[in-house]
Amino acid sequence: METLKNSIADQYQLENCHAENKRWSVTLTGYEQEIDQLMVLLDDVLEQYNHQNLRQRAIDYHQNLNRLKVWFNRLRSDLICNRSTCDSVHQLPCGEPRFGLYATIPAQFAGLSDEFARIKAGCYQFLSVVVQLNLF
Repeated sequence: METLKNSIADQYQLENCHAENKRWSVTLTGYEQEIDQLMVLLDDVLEQYNHQNLRQRAIDYHQNLNRLKVWFNRLRSDLICNRSTCDSVHQLPCGEPRFGLYATIPAQFAGLSDEFARIKAGCYQFLSVVVQLNLF
């Protein structure tokens, strides 16, 4: 009976792990799409404006967003993966009984999400200033 309870508990943890991985993967894809859109807008600023301060800020935001995108890709490939996309060297987070890798994801994900929100807010503020400068 105890073995059956453990088996059911393990199955529940496994299903929960897969559901969380799917949620995180979908969120990361959304973040990556937002980053791509912001990078296109920043590229437009770089093409249209020669003012050194505007260009430097656009380059800084572009580099920060690119760095985040690399981190998101690393998080996806190292921790949030499925059998079709994982490197065979990496263990699947849901494939081990105690879900060791799975337990590390929330903190990393939260930190990267906070960093993305901070950079995105600054980037949008910068872009709104650029738009206002263009109107006058």
